[in-house]
Amino acid sequence: MKRLLSSILVCLSLVSAHAQRSTLTEVKSVQASDAAKAAMQKIDEAHLLLGPQSAEYFEGKTPTELGKIREANQQKIRDVSVKFYEDNPDDPFRWEGVLHMIMVPPDFVIEFKEGYDTAGKARRDFIVVDEEARAAWLKKLDGYKVALAAADDAPWEIQEKFVSLDFKMKIGAARRAQTFKDDMYRDAGDEMAKRFPEGSAALSFYFTDLRLSGRQRTPAEIDFWKSLTESPNAIVRERANAELRVASVRSEPMELKFTAVDGREVDLAKLRGKVVLVDFWATWCGPCIAELPNVKKVYAEYHDKGFEIIGISLDKDKQKLIDFSKTNKMPWPQYFDGKGWRNDIAKKYAVTSVPAMFLLDQNGVLVTSRARGPKLETEIKRLLGL
Repeated sequence: MKRLLSSILVCLSLVSAHAQRSTLTEVKSVQASDAAKAAMQKIDEAHLLLGPQSAEYFEGKTPTELGKIREANQQKIRDVSVKFYEDNPDDPFRWEGVLHMIMVPPDFVIEFKEGYDTAGKARRDFIVVDEEARAAWLKKLDGYKVALAAADDAPWEIQEKFVSLDFKMKIGAARRAQTFKDDMYRDAGDEMAKRFPEGSAALSFYFTDLRLSGRQRTPAEIDFWKSLTESPNAIVRERANAELRVASVRSEPMELKFTAVDGREVDLAKLRGKVVLVDFWATWCGPCIAELPNVKKVYAEYHDKGFEIIGISLDKDKQKLIDFSKTNKMPWPQYFDGKGWRNDIAKKYAVTSVPAMFLLDQNGVLVTSRARGPKLETEIKRLLGL
């Protein structure tokens, strides 16, 4: 019952608008059949309706109505997943349905009593659950979990997500039982890195370990990343080396050389003596566009005093970048390789969100990677001695 109330309250509280991504596991190792695509689309649609949603989604809906919507979509995920599993016993994507059964088990609510809408924290007292049906389903679900754990035809991407979920559940249980140990996230990361050398889940566990350990943004963080440079997982190795690269440019000059989209040759080494903003951005990035007036203002004010900007675009459409830069009067050079989030320079310096604004002093050393808003002008003035 506590899990039920919590899930409904989460659904009600997630009101910030954002673009929803697919809830499906990205599987590239196995080609999906037409039947699998159709079933997975239904599962994804139902899962997305569980939230988070925009504020507009909640307008005109009572808590009871929202609760009924949630229960209906939980049941849809179960029903579609079970049917696909039973009708397609040899299709490897049946295990994706099992994943969704695990992530969103139905609550088996059969009645929202009068007074539920205004009951507040006592809302669970106004819910009637078919406990017998729920217990029977959870028992059946345990069987699906055992089958997935032993499956030899499940795509590795689905197995990775399943094992990751299992680790998270075990760690959550340890927290509730007050048996949590500091190395549990690190151990999970090590196991995921070993079992899934091409996957991304290991890095997530390592980041949680870093955050909880208190080493983040301290000198000890360098040793943390050094310990991962020879990880069996490619994504972890790449990120560890990128983080160490960022750490190195806090004490040594940043080196960067390329031909901009307009043909200009850019070399940070030739800009020594000037304050330089290396701006990781994209035309599709709302916060980047919101920051642009400030960047242009600062450039106009301090360019003649020794300030330069180098843009690193995470766009995939070169012409869109060229047109946008021209329309918005952005005279500084832009790097473009068309790889989006896999942009070579962004990967090299561990950039996973934009805008990321690296401000370099006159020696080419990184002063801050968060030179946004008023901080940008304040730091430039300080560095230029104005």
